[in-house]
Amino acid sequence: MAISQNTIAVIFDFDDTLTDDSTSQLLKWGGIDIANFWSNQAGKLVKQGWDPTLAYLHLIIQNVGQGKPLGELTNGDLKKFGETLKLYPGLPGIFADLRKIVKEHDISNPSIEFYVISGGLEEIIRGSKIASHLTGSWGCEFATDENDIVQYPKRIITFTEKTRYIFQINKGISHKKNSGPYAVNEKMDEDKRRIPLSNMIYLGDGLTDVPCFSLIQRAGGKAFGVFDPSKEGSPKKAWEKLVTPHRVATLNSPKYRKSDDLGALLRAAVSQMCVAFDLRTQEALP
Repeated sequence: MAISQNTIAVIFDFDDTLTDDSTSQLLKWGGIDIANFWSNQAGKLVKQGWDPTLAYLHLIIQNVGQGKPLGELTNGDLKKFGETLKLYPGLPGIFADLRKIVKEHDISNPSIEFYVISGGLEEIIRGSKIASHLTGSWGCEFATDENDIVQYPKRIITFTEKTRYIFQINKGISHKKNSGPYAVNEKMDEDKRRIPLSNMIYLGDGLTDVPCFSLIQRAGGKAFGVFDPSKEGSPKKAWEKLVTPHRVATLNSPKYRKSDDLGALLRAAVSQMCVAFDLRTQEALP
């Protein structure tokens, strides 16, 4: 028997999509030279064949401990640091606005959920001001010792790994349930999947989001690129890599107020999906 598929999933990357790069902000808080960390140290490891995500996590751990820049860093510290992050304009207010739009469509009784899938640090996301609005979030995690001091990577999320969590949302497999890491690979008929890919809206800032952009766009969902025009080379690079190959529908500054381009487009996309649900429901009535 088919389940109701009138739920919309709005899925965000985190760093440079909802707030400035949180890992760089953490490094700055610890007094670490950001340019040297990314360009020289992490860049050198990547040239040696390291996965970029593992490279930066490894370097963070090297800076943890007594007398080191990040001190005896704990997951609790990361969560508290997340509380200090400044969100982009219009956040978190847009969450309430989108829920209000959905409630106005009582024919199909749609619902909306919000998720974050990020190559950044999960505990920072959990501590941020958007955490209470999220149905789920996935980011990189550290395993800790008995004192909660970070020791080594527990989970990493690379650009292709992000699509795994898209399918977990699609199939209704919550990361909060003890379903096991392989449940997402089990076969499931399309009409039994909780949130079709066509009901998804994905927002991200760069090449690490391309697999998600492509997956959702091809399935009939919406993908919006986010870029910061104040950063050197950002508009040109984003245009060449994302808009020209049609990987995203639009490319806008990370501003989410009603008067902002991205904020207006996101509200319109949710409204459009709800109208489609209403029409489909009316057509199915006897």
